[in-house]
Amino acid sequence: MCTRLKQFSTLIIVFLFTFSLSAQNAAGHFLVELENRAPSVQDLVKGYEGFPSIPFQANDIKGNQYALQDLKGKTVFLYFWNLNNGNSLAQLDALNLMQSRYRDNLQIISFADDDKESLISYLKSRPIDFPIIPKSKTLSDGPYGGDLGTPKLFIIDEYGIIKWVFPESSFNNADFNLYNVMETLYKQLNM
Repeated sequence: MCTRLKQFSTLIIVFLFTFSLSAQNAAGHFLVELENRAPSVQDLVKGYEGFPSIPFQANDIKGNQYALQDLKGKTVFLYFWNLNNGNSLAQLDALNLMQSRYRDNLQIISFADDDKESLISYLKSRPIDFPIIPKSKTLSDGPYGGDLGTPKLFIIDEYGIIKWVFPESSFNNADFNLYNVMETLYKQLNM
């Protein structure tokens, strides 16, 4: 009986040891893929619209300071762009026209990834009629949705609430006319 017990216990030990080794090997042979957990662009947009804007305070390329809380009572467009993105540059004329046409109740502030010197050089060939905050990649990639791409536009009402967000994918649509969209939404906010 004692011999059988020793054989049985040896068998159990061998079984457990073998099971342990096969479990370790199994971990190396089976790949478990996790689902993509990043939110979609539409979900990101919904996460901004209807919520208070994210405060900032920054100096533009001329040294003027801008803070979002100082603009309450005005409609504010926040435009994120860079000099190396043709789609970003294509929107500047529409933004200039909006700023000049609705200057009394609209403030456009743009945030460029580029440095001050590059932006000043660019302005020699193409005037921009609204403030440009240089080196804004941190703000663009962080609180104002890096996954939304570039360019992107946030439209904020007079109370500081983000009403609409237009991610990069909006600008990639051939039928998207930024000026018409901005003017329509601006008028809707200022009726």
